[in-house]
Amino acid sequence: MASILNMIYATLDNTTIILNLNYFTNFFTCFGAIFVLVVNMVILESTIIFSIKRQNRYIILYGLLLLIGMIPFYLLEEGWGVWVDNNYPRFSPLFLIFIIGFTASFAVIPIIYTSLKIYKSFETKALKKKWLFYFIGSLGAFSIPYLIWINNYVFNDNFRLIVGIYAISVILWGYLMYYGIGFKLKQ
Repeated sequence: MASILNMIYATLDNTTIILNLNYFTNFFTCFGAIFVLVVNMVILESTIIFSIKRQNRYIILYGLLLLIGMIPFYLLEEGWGVWVDNNYPRFSPLFLIFIIGFTASFAVIPIIYTSLKIYKSFETKALKKKWLFYFIGSLGAFSIPYLIWINNYVFNDNFRLIVGIYAISVILWGYLMYYGIGFKLKQ
């Protein structure tokens, strides 16, 4: 969803529409990470301990905190939140710190922690190897939005080109994640 919204507002020149679509692009980009954490929690604790009700609470709470937390940055004046410069969204240092800090605190660090805990719980080398592919894929996938957010702060055409080229690696990261836990483990 976030990528589709990004493609839509990339072709526009209306500042209000660009800001609104960028808000939802950033929201959906951050929101996706909570599902990786929920998968890790289910693997770690089982669906009996980490029930559907508890999963939904995590997802809804994370989404609400993110949705409400980002709003002030889109209402602040230029230079303090998020604004449009040359038809591109531009981030203030405050918003960059918020968005990276929020996702790191509530998604990425817990994902790393739970992934390492799951990895240590496996006894066979084959399972550990598969999980390592998944873990590397998830870290690689998370690196892309972080670079895009940094790019929206740095606001440099050369850096934007490098990030755009690197973003193609999402195919590799997605494949590693799928190969890690999507393929059936062969005996």
